Amino acid sequence: MGTRSLTKVIETWEDKSGKKQRKPITCMYRQYDGYLEGHGQELAEWLSGYTLVNGIPSDKSEPMFNGMDCLAAQMFAHFKDGAGGIYCMHPDTDDCWEEYLYEISEGDDGILLTVYEIGHESGAAEIFHGTPEELLTKIEEHVEN
Repeated sequence: MGTRSLTKVIETWEDKSGKKQRKPITCMYRQYDGYLEGHGQELAEWLSGYTLVNGIPSDKSEPMFNGMDCLAAQMFAHFKDGAGGIYCMHPDTDDCWEEYLYEISEGDDGILLTVYEIGHESGAAEIFHGTPEELLTKIEEHVEN
């Protein structure tokens, strides 16, 4: 039986009044291994190897995402391998019987991940918010205990 998950790439910005706005760019549905030690770890390992930039520098030696749209496109290129398993969903998708929701957004210091555990009777509970590196540390500590 699969552990389903959704991964959303979220664009954030401040409007003219200074209020923070959020808009999902895309949503990736994963049919199996959606738990923290599966998809969460794979996602955090992949994201931790990249820098988020605004404009591609002439020195392209470092792995980078040129904004959140670029990150969204590279996410599918990284995770999709043949038919099935990974699907591109409408950005507003929120009910695929997923057990985990991962949100990737931009923070002041780079990429942020927020992870929710979904209880279909009780709704979503945030279980993590921080950098990909911090999620890897949390997973490592959880596995050791």
